[in-house]
Amino acid sequence: MRCTIKVLLNLALISMLLTYTKVRANDLDFYKYHIGVKTSYLNVNNQTNKPAQNLFLEDFGASLGAFYSGQYNSYMSFAVGIDFIYIEDKLPFSESVRNEFTGELSSKESSIFGKAIYAEGGIFYPFLYQNQLQIGILGGYRYNDLTRTIFRCEQCQEQELYQFENSAYVKPFIKYKFSARFSLQIAYSHYFNEMGFDNSIDLQVTLVKF
Repeated sequence: MRCTIKVLLNLALISMLLTYTKVRANDLDFYKYHIGVKTSYLNVNNQTNKPAQNLFLEDFGASLGAFYSGQYNSYMSFAVGIDFIYIEDKLPFSESVRNEFTGELSSKESSIFGKAIYAEGGIFYPFLYQNQLQIGILGGYRYNDLTRTIFRCEQCQEQELYQFENSAYVKPFIKYKFSARFSLQIAYSHYFNEMGFDNSIDLQVTLVKF
């Protein structure tokens, strides 16, 4: 009888430990993260009341980048990433550039190239079976580093666009998970600055889960 009671107590203890471990594992969703790619269509504001400070860029640009994201519990998420940006130049300069393979000289015009590093976090609400659909909002900060230069020309002049401001932003989004590894997210980002990006439409694809 005592042996039976002891066995039952041990089984109960093991069951409690397994339940506690499962709960703790669920709490540690923060460490289950995703890696993916992102592309954006960016609206650019480069006009001011002081004409001398205008950047003379196109009103739109494009970016392609990569990100790392994670979720904590069932309603909080975060992400960090890097974007590589291209914007057409309305006031380009020209230089003669030698082809690396043929050695021929040709005239090339400048464009706007750069990168942006960002971090964001926020909340979401899940819908449907296994939380396949998510709607949420993120807030973040974006550091921009843009240059007027000629692509793949190390000896050409460069103009750092210091007027292109870093900024905080808000980002509502909708996300659909096709599987544990693959998801698609569409978002609208609004940036708070006087010169730089006004807003963007972002398409984000998750490819890998760890």
